[in-house]
Parts: sequence; structure tokens; C-alpha cells
Amino acid sequence: MDILFFGRLGDVSPNISAPLPEGVIDTDSLRVWLSRGNETLAQELSKIGNRIAVNKTIITQNTALSNNDEVAFMSPLSGG
Repeated sequence: MDILFFGRLGDVSPNISAPLPEGVIDTDSLRVWLSRGNETLAQELSKIGNRIAVNKTIITQNTALSNNDEVAFMSPLSGG
């Protein structure tokens, strides 16, 4: 799985390329997993206006994930 961060989210976390973490099955659980151990990232992920794309498609609801997915977290002013 590739996890990408853009805008201010990229300022507080590097991109990640690793197998899907244990217990992470969807975008909601991924957000929880990413927030553990990185308080600054947790604060940024909780801000209104952030967008998530799975495999280059912006999603608006919780989405199932697999090891082959690319997930991008984008702050409101990061382009797109």
C-alpha cells in the first residue's frame, strides 16, 4: 500500500509504502492507525476540508482497502 500526503499533511508526515497494517481494513481505520504516535498528523487529519483519494479517485465515504491500493490524503489547498 502506498500512502501519500499532500499540502500541510505532507509537511507533518512522509509518504509511506508498506503492507496494509494489521487491523486496517478501510479508510476510517487507516486514519485512526496513522493518528497513533503522531499527534501533529492526528490534528491535521481531523481538520475539516481534507480529502482522501483511493487509487486516484476522490472518495466521500469510508472505503475498503487492500495492499495494492494507493491512498492520498490532501489538505484543502494542496491542489488535487
